[in-house]
Amino acid sequence: MHFILDTHFLIWSLYDPKTLPSDVRDIIDDEDSYVEYSIISLWETEIKHQKHPMSFSFNCEELYRDARSEGYHLMDLEPAHIGTLCRLNEPTRRHKDPFDRILIAQAKYENVYLLTHDKRLADYGEDCVQYL
Repeated sequence: MHFILDTHFLIWSLYDPKTLPSDVRDIIDDEDSYVEYSIISLWETEIKHQKHPMSFSFNCEELYRDARSEGYHLMDLEPAHIGTLCRLNEPTRRHKDPFDRILIAQAKYENVYLLTHDKRLADYGEDCVQYL
């Protein structure tokens, strides 16, 4: 199985694995799984770290190092991913988070699943979003 972890699942899998739903842990641990995370998650992490260093204690470099150590693969941002933004379904509820929108666009363009715990991403109605 080939999929992208949303930023929360990426962070939880590395720093607080007990928080992950068991089905997500099973997917990650499956030897046939190809686990990716987006460069966007590194960007989002660095912004949150700079704004809230006490509660968001790790930065993007640490996240990158730990994800790589875990065997996760980094998905770069490509122009085609950005172009896919205009082809996303409109969510049933208003959702403006640009990080989430590009994660969905990346998954849609690459034809892989985006694993998320965020119900608002499932509201897009995109087949690539797997709400767990």
